[in-house]
Amino acid sequence: MELNQFRQELKSRSLAGIYILAGEEGYLIKYYLKSLREALAIDPSFSVFNNPVYDGPEVDFGRIAEDVQSPPMMSDYKLIEWRHADFTVMKEKELEALEALVSLTEEYPYSIVAFTADEEGFDFGTPKRPSEFIRRFGKIKTVRLDRSQEPQLVAWLKKHFDAEGIEVREDTLRALIFRSGRSMDVLINEVKKLSAYAKQNGKKVIDVATVNEIASSTPECDTFALSNAIVERNKQKAYLSLEELKNRRVDPAVIIGMLARTFDDLVAVSSMMEEGMGAADIGKALGLHSYKLQLYVQAAKRYRPGYLERVVQALARADASSKYGGISGYTAIEIFISRVI
Repeated sequence: MELNQFRQELKSRSLAGIYILAGEEGYLIKYYLKSLREALAIDPSFSVFNNPVYDGPEVDFGRIAEDVQSPPMMSDYKLIEWRHADFTVMKEKELEALEALVSLTEEYPYSIVAFTADEEGFDFGTPKRPSEFIRRFGKIKTVRLDRSQEPQLVAWLKKHFDAEGIEVREDTLRALIFRSGRSMDVLINEVKKLSAYAKQNGKKVIDVATVNEIASSTPECDTFALSNAIVERNKQKAYLSLEELKNRRVDPAVIIGMLARTFDDLVAVSSMMEEGMGAADIGKALGLHSYKLQLYVQAAKRYRPGYLERVVQALARADASSKYGGISGYTAIEIFISRVI
């Protein structure tokens, strides 16, 4: 089921049967589950009767069936929720119980059933080749809720900062996405934190510097800080960046892998710039986040591809050493830093 179609059903309140809200974006799953509850006009004072909620990977279809058959109290509808179900581990007996539940909701149309699942708990397949589950359960309305793309997140963040009465420019929002990642659950907390900081300090505007100072960073962002320190040949900053990654207990192998990807991208950006390509074309060719691209272009301007390629080779040696019985762990990264700076 397309998301726009689901939105239309919510708007028109033409809701019926079983829904599965699944995907990698937990914030959107919770948002649309709440929207479903609101569209059915579930009165919180009668939620114990009209909105039973269950949780866990293993679904008790018998319990849901009992709820489906019992009539709502002081309401036209009831909503039965089962959160965090895992459809990937269901055996044939459970799938047959789900088929029976589909028929039961047709018999008792006042009962709506909503399941939620994370990206590991449900297989959509692909648009050209839907999963076996999708093909088998065509009557179940499955709604895929994956991470939003950067332009959508920028607009969404702007709306929430506007609601807080805080001014932000687009480059600030893109810097926040780069620093804190694309999880809407994480980003909404960062909006609240940054807004509270601004209000406490009498500020009406949040800029990139404030984001870099206050917002939480992802390991990928911290690894880029380490990469940038290496490109700047700033040994002190590089060791401080590595110390931050140590404190967060990021696996050294993951750090090396992230560093390798960063420097591979930097080599590509530097080579394309030497060929006369502009930043927009480079970003499109490599599929880079706009704020990250801006930082890469600045970094690549400092050195020719030859230096960056030597760094990539040094990383490959550090990686091989850690995998084949040589120096490993954070020590391998420290030696790498000492050699390339």
